[in-house]
Amino acid sequence: MTAQDPNQGDYRPRTARELRKMKEAEERRKVEEEAAKAQEQGETAPLHSQEEVPTPPPQAPQAEAPGSVHANEVPGPVPATDPEELRQLREQTEALQKEAEENRQLTEELKKRMEEAQEQVLRARADLENFRRRSRKDREEAVKYAAVPMLESLLPVLDNLERALAAGGSNGDDSLHQGVEMVYRQLIQSLENHGLSVIEAKGLPFNPHEHNAVMEVEAEGVEAGTVVEELQKGYRYHDRVIRPSMVKVSS
Repeated sequence: MTAQDPNQGDYRPRTARELRKMKEAEERRKVEEEAAKAQEQGETAPLHSQEEVPTPPPQAPQAEAPGSVHANEVPGPVPATDPEELRQLREQTEALQKEAEENRQLTEELKKRMEEAQEQVLRARADLENFRRRSRKDREEAVKYAAVPMLESLLPVLDNLERALAAGGSNGDDSLHQGVEMVYRQLIQSLENHGLSVIEAKGLPFNPHEHNAVMEVEAEGVEAGTVVEELQKGYRYHDRVIRPSMVKVSS
C-alpha cells in the first residue's frame, strides 16, 4: 500500500507497522466520538467495531527506527547463534587457514626449486659454451701447428748442414761448399715460406722464453744479462717457439 506525500508529490510504501498503528488510532478516535455523542444525548450508543474503517488522511513520512524492515525488502542472513554451528564454522575457518599456509609454503618451495633449476640451466649452458670455445680453439691450433712435429724432425738436418758449411769453408772445396749452401738456403727459404723463422739471440737481452742459457761468462763492455754468443740456433713456428736458442750470457 502506498501513500502520497503532499509536499513532494511522490509515493512512499507504507509498512505493516504503520498501517496497524493507523487502524488502531482510527478505531480509538471513532470510539471517543461515539462516547462523546452518547453523553450529549444522554444515551448509550452501541459501539460498532465491525464498521468499515475510512481511509486515513495522508500523513507526513515518519522516521523509521533503526533495524526496521520494509514490507518489500528481503531480510539479510541471520548470524548463527547455535554453538555447534559456530564451532563448525570455526573449524572450517581453521582448516582453510591451514590449507592456505600449506599452499603458500608449497608455492615458495616450488619457486625456490625453479630458481635453482634455472641457475643450473644457465651454468650448464655456460659450461657448454666454454667447451665449444675450447674445442674450436684446440681444433684451430691443431690445424695451425700440425706441421710442428715434422719441423722438429728437420731441425737436426739444418744443424748438420750448418756444420757442413762451416767445415767446408776451411777445406777450400768451393764447388761442394756452394752446392751445400744452395741446398741449405733453398730449404730454409721453403720452411720460412710455411711459417718457420729463426730466433735472434746474439747481442739481445736474455729472454727465458726464447733463449736457453747454458753458460754465463764475463764480457767487457757488455751489460749483464746480454747474450754474447749463440751455440745453437733457435726456431719458432708462427708464434710458437719450437726450439729455444742455446746461448752464453754475460754476467
